Amino acid sequence: MKVSIVVATRNCEKYIKDLMDSLAKIVEDYIEVIVVDSSEDSTPAIVSEYGFAKLIRLEKLGLNVARNVGVREAKGDIIVFTDCDCVVPKEWIENILKVFKEEEAHVVGGSAVNFYEGLSLITDYANEGIWSVMPIYRERIVFDRDSFRKVRLPPGNNLAFKKEIFDKGYFFDEEYRWGSDEVDLLWRLCRDGFKIVADPSVYVYHKHRTSLLELLKQEFRYGMGHYTFFKKNRDSPLAWPAAIGSYVFALFLAALFTSYFLSPLAFLIIGLFMATITVEVYLTLFFYYFKRRKLRLKKCFLYPILDITCHALYLFGFLYSNIRDIIGRISCRTK
Repeated sequence: MKVSIVVATRNCEKYIKDLMDSLAKIVEDYIEVIVVDSSEDSTPAIVSEYGFAKLIRLEKLGLNVARNVGVREAKGDIIVFTDCDCVVPKEWIENILKVFKEEEAHVVGGSAVNFYEGLSLITDYANEGIWSVMPIYRERIVFDRDSFRKVRLPPGNNLAFKKEIFDKGYFFDEEYRWGSDEVDLLWRLCRDGFKIVADPSVYVYHKHRTSLLELLKQEFRYGMGHYTFFKKNRDSPLAWPAAIGSYVFALFLAALFTSYFLSPLAFLIIGLFMATITVEVYLTLFFYYFKRRKLRLKKCFLYPILDITCHALYLFGFLYSNIRDIIGRISCRTK
């Protein structure tokens, strides 16, 4: 099988050399590398130093626009995606092809392992959080409609597709800007009967967010992306939990805000109720990390705070996009 590796880049000069160096170690006659770039920095100049890579300059911005351009340029039977802030191991393509063969899969994905392991609590949290930003797979998983909701899906920086999928008209939806784009494509494929497999042997090293602020921004944007997914895929079991959670969250906030002006006693009762729930959730998460995961005490104390904060921002992101969408529709009707 011929393999095409597609990398969409924009202003990646800080990371791209490490990725290209790792790709240089795995390139064979049957592997092509396509970099679709919309940068304003030195990224394209760095990529040009690697003779094995085909560089395509793209004026139109958008991750999924670039991915789809890469798909149309690809000549491989298998199209593999990774990102500029990743480093790939030498056995990456070999392991991907092995899973395709063993499972007769249409899509193969895997883990995004912390490149900065042990550097900071923030980078470790991306893999170790209760609903990890970047998943680590301990066993092979075949996704269906039920497990689609229960198990973290493989990330877009480590996904491989049979070319026939795209030949049948399945592409990345270019409307997505903030995340859930790969979830959208994987759901459409799972719904339509294609086989999706995640395997521990298929992994890349990812340079997780090192800044707390960047992590929180990421979660807010993911929430925005999930609203787009919810709007387009209400038949998916993954669409509704965040939607219901965000609406319940909004109701509590609205009740708290309204009671502040109408009744000090009601404000106190609602505030105490929300605080009690937060404490109970914190303690449940603390004992989960301490008893089940057996993490260091510092992580057991701090990870629940990150969990609660990140999930709240995710819900805020969902609500923000929802409200913005409603305002946009009302504005269109009044014109």
